[in-house]
Amino acid sequence: MDAREDDEHDSKENVLMRYFLQEWEVVKSILHRIVADGRVSNPSDVHKIRSIVDKYQEQGQLLEPYLESIVSPLMLIVRSSTMKLADVSDEALEIIKPICIIIYSLVTVCGYKSVIKFFPHQVSDLELAVFLLDKCHHSASGTSLRQESTGEMETKCITLLWLYILVLIPFDISSVDTSMANNNYLGGLELSPLVHRILDFSKDYLSSAGPMRRISGLLLSRLLTRPDMPKAFNSFTGWAHEVLVSIADDDVDHFQLLGVVEALASIFKVGSRKDLANVVPTIWSDIALLMKSTTAARSPLLRKFIVKLSQRIGLTCLPHRSSSWHYQGICSSLSVNVSMDYAGKASSSVLEKSSDHSVDLHAASYQDEDIEIPETVEEIIEMLLSGLRDSDTVVRWSAAKGHWSDNCTLNICPVRGCVVFNIGVVYTRRVCQFFMEEGGSFMMLIVNLKGDGSWHGGCLALAELARRGLLLPVSLPKVVPFIVKALHYDIRRGPHSIGSHVRDAAAYVCWAFGRAYSNSDMRSILELLAPHLLTIACYDREVNCRRAGSAAFQENVGRQGSFPHGIDIVNTADYFSLASRTSSYLNVAVSIAQYKEYLYSFAEELIHHKISHWDRNLRELAAEALSALVRHDQEYFAGYALEKLIPCTLSSDLCMRHGATVAAGELILSLHQCGFNFSVGGLHGHEGLQASSKTLEEIQAHPKMPYLIALLLEVKVDEEIEVLDKGASMLEEYRDVIPDVLFKVEN
Repeated sequence: MDAREDDEHDSKENVLMRYFLQEWEVVKSILHRIVADGRVSNPSDVHKIRSIVDKYQEQGQLLEPYLESIVSPLMLIVRSSTMKLADVSDEALEIIKPICIIIYSLVTVCGYKSVIKFFPHQVSDLELAVFLLDKCHHSASGTSLRQESTGEMETKCITLLWLYILVLIPFDISSVDTSMANNNYLGGLELSPLVHRILDFSKDYLSSAGPMRRISGLLLSRLLTRPDMPKAFNSFTGWAHEVLVSIADDDVDHFQLLGVVEALASIFKVGSRKDLANVVPTIWSDIALLMKSTTAARSPLLRKFIVKLSQRIGLTCLPHRSSSWHYQGICSSLSVNVSMDYAGKASSSVLEKSSDHSVDLHAASYQDEDIEIPETVEEIIEMLLSGLRDSDTVVRWSAAKGHWSDNCTLNICPVRGCVVFNIGVVYTRRVCQFFMEEGGSFMMLIVNLKGDGSWHGGCLALAELARRGLLLPVSLPKVVPFIVKALHYDIRRGPHSIGSHVRDAAAYVCWAFGRAYSNSDMRSILELLAPHLLTIACYDREVNCRRAGSAAFQENVGRQGSFPHGIDIVNTADYFSLASRTSSYLNVAVSIAQYKEYLYSFAEELIHHKISHWDRNLRELAAEALSALVRHDQEYFAGYALEKLIPCTLSSDLCMRHGATVAAGELILSLHQCGFNFSVGGLHGHEGLQASSKTLEEIQAHPKMPYLIALLLEVKVDEEIEVLDKGASMLEEYRDVIPDVLFKVEN
């Protein structure tokens, strides 16, 4: 059996271990040396392992098969060294620090959830971990530069993560606290000393600017939601209330504010509804005021955490209900999709299966009509709607996820992350009919706001609604026109433009549509979306937008099977071929333009948008790309295209004037090279250029440049051009504006 057959039959872990982490032998030898010595004898070993692990930052899953072999023996050394801290504290702590640096590097690459699975978790380890944290808590912090780290920060993080696992022990924590025998503990009337110490340490770390802030919040979420911790929970929420209402003070600690809100969000994520309901009014009133403060206005991260916490409070206020009306997609077959003809016609059996999953809103049950919506939920939804229009992407994305979650719980027609999601949330009656009739209203609201943030939030919302079956197919005809506008969203702002994030999100919507809906429901909009997706994939200025458009097209080809020439185009417009803008314009687009379904939409995009772009290099590239399409339809470009371009050479917009001049010259040259006959009479009589006689007179009468274009329009294939003195002088005057191609035509 050869190596390829081994790969096919072996487990995923064995294949990963065979081909990835090529430095495993080096890492293994260092680990054996550390385990044998019981410590890191050579400081360079830490740097060596860390440099190897860092290379897998973007593919952390490749390290997962090795985690147990690395983490388990190192944590055993940490555990055994902690036992010695009481006797030789300084020496034992110096043993622990470099080991924690190695483990923390794995946490940053693979994530804490993957690493903590291999931490020791005996009941007796709880007091050990608290003791270790106590020793580290008062030690001086090292420099923030990672190359100079001495291990204090890493040790604190690893110890907090260790406690994150240990506080889940299935026993009353007070029963394992040995210090209670030496203290005047009053039983259930107060917190056990062990819990009290953990709370104090965690509160201190919530004020940290480093990763300890987040990890301590995670630790508190596990500790305070235990069934035997109601007193600790009430104590913490009371302290959190004091911190949140202190925003009026001049000496408010910004990092502490971040830590408290993030910790509360973690608690509301894992806590039970019964335990959290009592503190909802207090917490909500605090964060509602905090959101309106100048402190939140200056901090996108704080607004993100507030939005996250508010949506989880909303989930706590409402019982979970599964929507009886939500869209049920089908599991598509690739073999069936690719066998469909280009008209998108599937076999009758497939259509029958699709029809079984259609949503009959009139037959939907409204047994949940009488659900009572708390007033707090309406206020939360208002905050989420405002979050969708926030100026920072992280806030909009958090609000989008919050809308989807709240609407799933409300069991009404919502939209995740979009302004429309919860327009109907406050209505508990006939919400399905409302969404059918007003499905596009939320996008109209976005358009009226005229902000790129609102467009971006709306697209994120639509995508998440579609993925969760909350955007019904009946609303697609109202929504798709706005998605098409979002695919081309590009607003000029001085010497640059904004909108790449909107176009990327719009492609994400199209990708989500392909995954969510059956072919029978998507058939009416596929032909509309395909040209626009390919236009973005080939002609967008940003590489991430080109790749996003290609990914959305590929997803629809695989799942819907109705895009004309889909498989051939997917093979042409792949991830790597679109990396280069020049290659996308001059190779990929030209190859796709051989199909008439896409040729004219490509030409329209170049003529109406790209030749007037603010980027000069893009204008010139667009002109060259336009000339490369000439071979597919010479009559169209000699007629319609030139008719559009020639008047633009007199535009008051310099970008438009320059782009139109370059494009006209490129078209003339390309048509000439293709053998198109430019006779004066024939050209003037050509449909689309008949009005050019007046235009040509205006051009010739213009005191400056455009006489050259009139001259070029008189080119003949079988005659040489005699350059007039006037034309030659203009060439000299506009040498910096006229591209080289015009000189080639002139010569």
